[in-house]
Amino acid sequence: MPESRPPGEYKAKSGHWLRTAFLIYGMMVVGLLGIFIVFPDTRTQQDEGAPVQTAAKAARYEAVIANWNRYRTKDARAEAR
Repeated sequence: MPESRPPGEYKAKSGHWLRTAFLIYGMMVVGLLGIFIVFPDTRTQQDEGAPVQTAAKAARYEAVIANWNRYRTKDARAEAR
């Protein structure tokens, strides 16, 4: 049975796929390196275990505690009846 393709065509196609796979792999590696260079790990730039707290956060927490205390007193009064 005669070949329908010339003998060198198979080599050319496999070389094309190999080059395409290498380009895709290279783009993935360069992209990952770019991400790590552009967006470094921000946890290493902060103090170890020191939470950042602003005045707004502290006020919000105080408001939550005050609301919870009011809820508990209302609940205690309702159970006492």
